[in-house]
Amino acid sequence: MNRFNYSPIIPLLKADLDISNTQAGWLMALFFFTYTIFQLPAGYLGDRYGPRKMLTGGALISIFGNLIFSQATTFGILSAGQLVNGLGQSMGWTSALKLIVNWFPRSRRATAIGIFATCVTGGSSLGIWISGWLGDHLGWQSSFIVPPGIMAAVALVFWILVRDHPQEKGLPAFDDEIDLERQIEADPRSPLMVVLSNRILWTVALVYFCFCYVQFGCLVWIPSFLKEGYGMTVDRASTICAIILLPGALASPLAGFLSDHYFNGKRKPLILLGMFVLSGSTLILAFNVNLILASCVLSVVGLMIIMPDILLAAYPSDILSRKLSATGMGFLTTFTSIAGMITTPLSGKIIDRFDSYYAVFFSFAVVSFAGILLTLCIQEKNIFAGRQS
Repeated sequence: MNRFNYSPIIPLLKADLDISNTQAGWLMALFFFTYTIFQLPAGYLGDRYGPRKMLTGGALISIFGNLIFSQATTFGILSAGQLVNGLGQSMGWTSALKLIVNWFPRSRRATAIGIFATCVTGGSSLGIWISGWLGDHLGWQSSFIVPPGIMAAVALVFWILVRDHPQEKGLPAFDDEIDLERQIEADPRSPLMVVLSNRILWTVALVYFCFCYVQFGCLVWIPSFLKEGYGMTVDRASTICAIILLPGALASPLAGFLSDHYFNGKRKPLILLGMFVLSGSTLILAFNVNLILASCVLSVVGLMIIMPDILLAAYPSDILSRKLSATGMGFLTTFTSIAGMITTPLSGKIIDRFDSYYAVFFSFAVVSFAGILLTLCIQEKNIFAGRQS
């Protein structure tokens, strides 16, 4: 809610402060700049000090960044708000996944991550809808005041109720990764070097880059595409965008369940399926289609920009165990953040250059196809061999 509250108010921001699509893209890129820089440190700190502290601290910083943005009258102040918000948000995903991995057995890992990841769909969808409604009725500034207020309340409840490990609640620890954890403990290299030297993780990172290039690009630019391409109001465009993202709430737990129970913990087959459908659906949007067809295809896109996400996010703990899951996820999200930092201004530049959104969707189709080719290179058999040893 406090990240994609930006995308629906881009048209209002452009009109009020006279900024271009390229500048609007750069504002999101600045968010991803600090988000990228602090991913690996945030993951390391999450492994060392626990996800509860990191998530709460990150929420407070993100709230502050949103409030700075809400008071901006110049591009410079807008930029400062995005930089601070990116820092706060960088502490979220890695530590959240660390928390999930700590509380669930390996055999149900992807299912648990999938259920948790409904917050990505729900939060993005709700944030886009609320932000669009607030922007249209109360001004774009309100879109950066109300969501932080909601986050503050949630952060307080989280701090009171949540603990890092089952042991803190008097429950037994899991023993399903003892051999893998012993291998990591016996490794003379530092935890960071163990992560950085893993070849499979590098391949997964490149796939994740391609996926998030398209995911972030769609989440940022679809509301503007609907408003400017089909003559909608900001409120209506954000509402439609929120609705078409909702099916993703079903995609993530379903993908996790299928991966755990029907593919024996393998992630690759469903990732390939998701990337293939994503490439095809964004290619359709590269043509001038009517609103009904566009809405149907965007619903498919809404599914596919969620489904592979949780499967890719399961790899760090699959490969590195719970001990280094946050550091491993920090490594992966460094690549996803770079993707976000590139896709937002580059997509805005493409829109300005061609005066059309169709070229942007074509670029998304090409990048998705590159992700398919890279997914084929993931050597999952080596991960399973590591489990059995």
